[in-house]
Amino acid sequence: MEISKSTSAQECIRSHGARDIQTTDTFGTPISLRPKVGLYRVRDFMGQTLPGLAVQLDLVGDDGELEPYATLTTSFGEFIGIKNAAYIDTNNCPFAEALLKHGIADPTDFYKTSGFCQYPLWIFREDFLQEVGGEHYQEYSKTFDQYMGQMESMFGATEWESEPEQAAYGDFQTGPIMSMEDFG
Repeated sequence: MEISKSTSAQECIRSHGARDIQTTDTFGTPISLRPKVGLYRVRDFMGQTLPGLAVQLDLVGDDGELEPYATLTTSFGEFIGIKNAAYIDTNNCPFAEALLKHGIADPTDFYKTSGFCQYPLWIFREDFLQEVGGEHYQEYSKTFDQYMGQMESMFGATEWESEPEQAAYGDFQTGPIMSMEDFG
């Protein structure tokens, strides 16, 4: 079965059995990878420790034995406020972009630069994370939802969720332009 970009993670997992992703290594040799979810320890802007999303890949041997192959994601120690998002370690996983065709994640236009490397931000599909993530994904998801709920209760609804007030559309009067002399 050829896997297209529109193939869901669930279909990919069913078609290959176990949770395996068929791809090629740097030398073009076909390999089978089994993803799993791990957790990073990250901090928010106030220093609170939270779990961050880590996606690890194990190489599936001919005998079915698993061997650690790569950690697809990387952490910069910061909380990412987009659920199921993580930076991709393209420096150590040059094959990463090929994994997108398996329907595990969607790329964004965001990236982080460190040294000479750029790390794109992907949003992993929830069905994929639920399938391969087990207890680690449940912990991440529950903590993320609770944290974001606390932030909303502390700071109120976000701008795009609240109705704009009439004053925002020019229903106010402007005064004279002030100069630096007015401050001092």
